[in-house]
Amino acid sequence: MNILWTKPSLSRDFALLSGLIIFILIIVSIWVSYETYEAHSDRIIKQLEGEATRVDRAMIIEIERAHYLIESLGRQIAQMDTENLDSVALLLKSFDTNTLANNVLTFVDPTQSVVVSSNRGVLSKPVDVSDRDYIKKSLAESWKAHIGRPIQGRVSEKWVLPIGVGITDNSGQFRGTIAISLDIASLSRELQNVIKKSGISFAIFSKTLVLLTDNDGFITTNESFMNQLKHLDFSKKASGVLGMGSLISPREIYAYYETSASYPYVIVLGYDNNVSISTIFNLILPRILQLSLMAIFMLSLLWMVRVRVIQPVMELTEISAGVGRGEGFHPITQNSPLEVELLAQEIRKISEYLLERKRIATENEHKNLMLRKNKEHAELVNRIKSEFLSSMSHEFRTPLNTIIGFSEIMKNELYGPMPNPQYGQYAQDIHETSRYLQELLEDILLLSKAESDIHELQEKPLDVKLLTLRCIRAVSDKLGQLGITVDVQASDSLPKLLMDETRLKLIITNLLSNTAKLATAHGAVTVRIFTEKSKSNQNVFVIAFSDGQESGKIGSNAIEQRNKSSKRPRVEIEGLSIPLSKALVAMHQATLTMSPGSMGKPTVLSVQFGSERIVY
Repeated sequence: MNILWTKPSLSRDFALLSGLIIFILIIVSIWVSYETYEAHSDRIIKQLEGEATRVDRAMIIEIERAHYLIESLGRQIAQMDTENLDSVALLLKSFDTNTLANNVLTFVDPTQSVVVSSNRGVLSKPVDVSDRDYIKKSLAESWKAHIGRPIQGRVSEKWVLPIGVGITDNSGQFRGTIAISLDIASLSRELQNVIKKSGISFAIFSKTLVLLTDNDGFITTNESFMNQLKHLDFSKKASGVLGMGSLISPREIYAYYETSASYPYVIVLGYDNNVSISTIFNLILPRILQLSLMAIFMLSLLWMVRVRVIQPVMELTEISAGVGRGEGFHPITQNSPLEVELLAQEIRKISEYLLERKRIATENEHKNLMLRKNKEHAELVNRIKSEFLSSMSHEFRTPLNTIIGFSEIMKNELYGPMPNPQYGQYAQDIHETSRYLQELLEDILLLSKAESDIHELQEKPLDVKLLTLRCIRAVSDKLGQLGITVDVQASDSLPKLLMDETRLKLIITNLLSNTAKLATAHGAVTVRIFTEKSKSNQNVFVIAFSDGQESGKIGSNAIEQRNKSSKRPRVEIEGLSIPLSKALVAMHQATLTMSPGSMGKPTVLSVQFGSERIVY
């Protein structure tokens, strides 16, 4: 380790500089983010609180004006004959000036019907307003302003905020209600003019959370604020914060609510921090400072990397390129850091390794050339052997067919009976042996073709159960002559097998025929198709052929009877079907095993295919 600190070390320089940069970057980022967020939040909440107070005062002033106006009208109407509706209409019409252009004055008689309005005069058809809450309250409490829910006026046909005052005469008799419908759109414009800070939106609710006005629609686009208001108890907390803006997500806005001390409504204000120039400036300035600090340290890092890393690495790159071109290795020229020198030594080792690999590759090319020649020679020999076997098989077939024909004539005694029965038995043996030789020739041809066409498999997923049943039907005549029945035991949910269909048919037919020869005359052959786990815990697909013998049901007499039932020699029973089947099975990376029967146990021929052949 002493040499690591006495010589220039990239590891040491990078560790110290990276640790310092990361530490300062974290401290500056935390400080900038925290200070900016706290200062901005405090300033915005105070601004919203002040704007809420101004909106509340403006709302109170508008309602007080309306209250003063309708109370003054009520005093005059109380001294008039309310049955003379023309005089009442004339009085209300006198107040229909430009200052009240968007507001409507109405007179409601004791039957709670609007009979006179400032914009229409005496109504030909009174309008029943007995369902209005402010009308009912005015009837119960006279000479007191009552604010109703926002409604679409039946007379003005505008969304208005109704305010009503009940009128009584000197004797205390109720004379009716004088009401004013404040146009909510005009009221919102008036209140908006009160707000001094740009980017602030407001909404006004009744204490039952009936929306009176929402000038920019910020409440309808922020349903979370409405859900918070539903869970607030305004009697316990008259004002507070509903939402805090975020420096990360511009969708989150500041929101503040405040209940009016004089009237039953709630003011909610929201602030969009993206529209304020001062807010954006206050957010950008600390970030610029942070980026400046990061740039200074990154420049320092890049300068050090250039001097201590880039230049030595570029020289090593040139050396490596020369090694790649086969020019050999030459040492680095300048006094480089320890890590660069160690890397140069490794490049030298790589250069030596590449030269050795080049020598080995040349030797391998010569070996592969010899192997290709040997392979071509083996293929040529195999092809000549196959052609020879095919030619010889065809040469044997003609005289063999003649022997079979003549022996069949003699066996059947077509030209008359033979004088000695022994000659008939000899003719039978000659015919059967010739047939057996014919089958051997067919097996030789098939085995030769299987060896020559080993790379010409046409594989596809096959239904083994269905294919087995087809093979059984193909040899049904031969099995019928032997008196053999076949029992296929297979589940309908078996997976498919990836095989060459022609070769799989040949495998099944050969093993089925071989097993039928081993079965007792008029016996049975059992074909079991199933999947199981191998010793290596892998799925294997098994096709098993047994001669149908069951344990405990065969003895010496049965064995003797079985041997007597077959007149062919033992070699006829085996033939070339097993070697041919083994060759075909090996072509599909499978195994063929034979379990010879003894003492009542059946002979079992079993083909096992690996999991790579199973298709689910």
